[in-house]
Amino acid sequence: MKYLGIDYGESKVGLSLGDSESGLAFPYKIIKNNGWHNLSQEIAEILEKENIGKIVIGLPLNLYSKRSKQTMAVKKFADDLAEETEKEIALHDERFTSQQAQKMGSGSRDDDVAAMIMLQSYLDKV
Repeated sequence: MKYLGIDYGESKVGLSLGDSESGLAFPYKIIKNNGWHNLSQEIAEILEKENIGKIVIGLPLNLYSKRSKQTMAVKKFADDLAEETEKEIALHDERFTSQQAQKMGSGSRDDDVAAMIMLQSYLDKV
């Protein structure tokens, strides 16, 4: 099965791809968040083009697993995307992925690398 990892942000959305066969995730691309319509359309095109079976969305939690405004925004995005795409969606803890991406020296590509780190963590557990 192929997976799309999503690191959702209000201005940018990082994407990664992975598959159950290799068990590996890779950075894919960063897209601008220009509103729900544009974002959902671009993701739908990627789902079809890459033959994605499942979407894994990074859920931002604080150190105490408490919900924040960003956590609620991600949950709403996940619910809307599930309804729009009719794909199975999993939420996965993304704590510290942005910091790990920055330490990897990815520079301006932090969002897709963060999505890769989150998706790799998910794949390692399934």
